[in-house]
Amino acid sequence: MKAWFVVRTKTGAEDRAAWHLKNQGFEVYLPRYSKVIRHARKTQTVLRPVFPGYLFVSISLKQQQWRAINSTVGVIGLVQFGNAPCAVADSIVDMIRTQEQNGVVNLALNGLKKGDVVRIQAGAFAEHMALLEEVSGDRRAILLLDLMGREVRVQASVENLAKAS
Repeated sequence: MKAWFVVRTKTGAEDRAAWHLKNQGFEVYLPRYSKVIRHARKTQTVLRPVFPGYLFVSISLKQQQWRAINSTVGVIGLVQFGNAPCAVADSIVDMIRTQEQNGVVNLALNGLKKGDVVRIQAGAFAEHMALLEEVSGDRRAILLLDLMGREVRVQASVENLAKAS
């Protein structure tokens, strides 16, 4: 019986770890989201891990040599409690996969997407309207807020936003 487990990777080595694990015959799931990076007047869209430093691997503990995962290039080790890895509910991986479009996880929540006008419901800017610019991997939204005639970038928790009507 296969189950999903969490693998801790070295910093920035998620792709390398996933590649080596796949070559060993493991089923790997590395959820990614699309992020726009601006640098020196250039704009580039890159894929970033939803959970930096972690990926999922499907293992049959009784049939596969799962201890080999701990010595794989790019891997720190399986997340364990005691001497055995701790399984993740299949529903968690399935839920993340349902958020994917073309292999990229859509981080916009509550029906919000880039370019939406939102109302901030809590915090220092409560009841202000803003433009949703980006949703980051840690469930933070980057907003453009009009303050005293200037557009200012602010961050807010996605849970504190609602689509403006």
